[in-house]
Amino acid sequence: MKTSNMTLPVFLALVLAGCGDSTAERPVRMAMLPKLVGIGYFDAAETGAREAASELGIELTYDGPAEARHEDQMRMIDGWNAMGIDIIAVAPNDPDGIAATLKTAVDSGVRTITWDTDANRQSSGREYFVNQAESLAIARGMVDLMVRTRESKGLPLAGSYLIVSGTPTAANQNTWIRQMTEYLQETHPEMELLPPLTPGEDQSLAQEQTTAALNAHAELNGIWGMTSVALPAAARAVTDAARTDSVCVTGVSLPSLMREYVQNGSVDSFLLWDVVDLGYLTVHVAARLHQKTLQPGRTDFGRLKNIEVRDGEVILGPPQIFDRSNIDDFSF
Repeated sequence: MKTSNMTLPVFLALVLAGCGDSTAERPVRMAMLPKLVGIGYFDAAETGAREAASELGIELTYDGPAEARHEDQMRMIDGWNAMGIDIIAVAPNDPDGIAATLKTAVDSGVRTITWDTDANRQSSGREYFVNQAESLAIARGMVDLMVRTRESKGLPLAGSYLIVSGTPTAANQNTWIRQMTEYLQETHPEMELLPPLTPGEDQSLAQEQTTAALNAHAELNGIWGMTSVALPAAARAVTDAARTDSVCVTGVSLPSLMREYVQNGSVDSFLLWDVVDLGYLTVHVAARLHQKTLQPGRTDFGRLKNIEVRDGEVILGPPQIFDRSNIDDFSF
């Protein structure tokens, strides 16, 4: 039998060199979790996320629950944590309900951020929130659009108004509602809010509940749709009720979902941000965090320029108004 004259230290060195550090050579693995899949808003965010992942060489998993349930999000995060995912970015359905699960991932060494809506920062341990726009600008912007629409049509402001939101625990929508309420009390106390509707991310249910509210409140002046599906649902309900002349509708949604209603005059204008850019920015922020190069101040993230990074938050920019003048310029 032929024996080797290789010494043990040399043998061990060759073995270790052959094994190498697999984490150093493999791509960064990121999991991005929307509130749910199957709606245009989060499909648009995925487009931007995959664009950025391709630029950066990140191995991206983009997946979410079929319904806006934080329990389903928790199970997915636990699974990714067990797989050794490097970065998790989540848009929480419940900022408190998901916090303990996120903290477990953080304690396991996973870099964790939120996007679109925040989790409880203290209890979740998330490092950054990728915010589409400052919440106060969104809340006041929606109020201002409603006031502008009614005044442009010569309609009185005094009367009842309705908010159609999403899930009862959605942190971003609840923040907007609170800030809208405060802003209305300061500037237009004659505009009285009815209790908000919370049909979840279900466009059919949102339309059904809005129709019921229209039937129950003949004096209703306006409706805010607070999600991408709630606004077109409200516009459809008002159109079907033949009340577009007296009930004004605005809120936040996608241009692709609102084009019909803007073009036929059911909706004058609404707010949003570039959702593709939000997904794109989220992946870039995650990459900087993984590289330990994310610093406060103004900086560029790929094709997005002069983005503000501050304590625990990265802000895409101010909300944008969509109306007949620009809605055909956007495909998402």
